[in-house]
Amino acid sequence: MGHEHFERVYSRAPWEQRVGYCRALRAGDLVFVTGTAPVDESGAGVHAPGDAYAQARRCLELIEQAIAAFGVGRARVVRTRMFVTDISRWAEFGRAHAEFFGEHRPATTMVEVKGLIDPAMLIEIEADAVC
Repeated sequence: MGHEHFERVYSRAPWEQRVGYCRALRAGDLVFVTGTAPVDESGAGVHAPGDAYAQARRCLELIEQAIAAFGVGRARVVRTRMFVTDISRWAEFGRAHAEFFGEHRPATTMVEVKGLIDPAMLIEIEADAVC
């Protein structure tokens, strides 16, 4: 597969240029979404500090916006990976995930991590989709 089959989308996240990554990348029929944090509308702050459910929901909405750039919807997400700072809150994160995907359940992983790029962030989610 040559580079001509790669498409990338970017967001306003300040880290994209500094770290050297894109919001999402389409390679043929596959779409890979970068770890998505619960950033607020400005792109600089954290959405709903302290609210595990709302932060998970925000991550998923941002993932949906990213894949929409390729004409792909949430039903085409095949795998998610949830990185959380407090696994004891798994039910709150999980409820947002379950509600978001409904019957179109992807494979998933939830693991606890020591920390995320902003201490107010409780979760970051990666996603893979198929066109």
